[in-house]
Amino acid sequence: MKALDSLSALKGTYVVLVEGSKDIAALTSSGVVGDFICVQSGGGPVRAAEAAWKAGKPAVILTDWDRRGNQLAEDLRINLMSLGVVYNTRIRETLSYLCAPYAKDVESLDSVIIHLQRSLLDMRGVVMGAIIVVEGIDGTGKSTLCARLARELESEGFEVYPTAEPTRGKVGRLIRSGAFEGVSQSTEALLFMADRNDHTEEMLWSASEGKVVLCDRYFASTLAYQSSGLDGSSVDPGVLMPLCEAFARVPDLTILLDADPETTMGRVRSRGEDVSKFEDAGFLRRVRERYLLLAQEHGFKVIDASAGPDEVFEAAMREIREVLRCILLRRSTRRRALSSKGRG
Repeated sequence: MKALDSLSALKGTYVVLVEGSKDIAALTSSGVVGDFICVQSGGGPVRAAEAAWKAGKPAVILTDWDRRGNQLAEDLRINLMSLGVVYNTRIRETLSYLCAPYAKDVESLDSVIIHLQRSLLDMRGVVMGAIIVVEGIDGTGKSTLCARLARELESEGFEVYPTAEPTRGKVGRLIRSGAFEGVSQSTEALLFMADRNDHTEEMLWSASEGKVVLCDRYFASTLAYQSSGLDGSSVDPGVLMPLCEAFARVPDLTILLDADPETTMGRVRSRGEDVSKFEDAGFLRRVRERYLLLAQEHGFKVIDASAGPDEVFEAAMREIREVLRCILLRRSTRRRALSSKGRG
């Protein structure tokens, strides 16, 4: 809120460059009043920079929130600099940092504000933990990594809730039992959704108690596997995505263990286990491609699973510690806010 207050304090002295009208609505609903310029509807970064120059005021850049690059912000910066317009990116950097735990679900400035408001509610009421998911094709070492991560986090004082999909609940046990062998990919996807519905509530409850939830597979598995044409059958990702959004929550961190199927299948065979219908190299290649696309779209952290187990573990812990650092920062902010309120 201090970051937004700093925007309000600039009223009349700066112009604020945003991507679209939704961003202006989100800012004004949060009490920010100022001179706004829409970059997308105003002719792009060149025209927006010219408008700021004509206004004779410095500019605040508030664009690029989808984590796919900073091209628009960079173009604005270059054009403003060429016109001699002073610009401010510090407020954007602050908001971006505060939203780091929600990076995968942030697409525009209005979604930034929504998540910051939710975060403020968390700090006033519930101490939140984290939901961390490990994904990857069969044989990438997900279960082994999850077990090792749980031991490490517990040794560092975190309370860990390990879980997996399919779950050990009623629907999950049916899926694991093979009772639905031979059903269509769309039917199988719906079974996973049903299992996930209760599982998501379970994970959210654990996170609300401050626990670190470590989940072996989540919604990305459904998107990757059920849309990759097993036995010539697949489900349109455009159908799966709305279902996933209805029954899942965006995790605080998703780690994708990536490796070539030939490597992972060798690992599966070396374990002496029965090969499931999903463990076909050609099918897994398609699943891997889908996973990598999802990683790009949703901001998953991709780790090379063909590396040694210690390297994979250390890479995963680096990502997890960064997420937990942000969450611990929120907790300390909450404690300071409550302490200040008590003194008042």
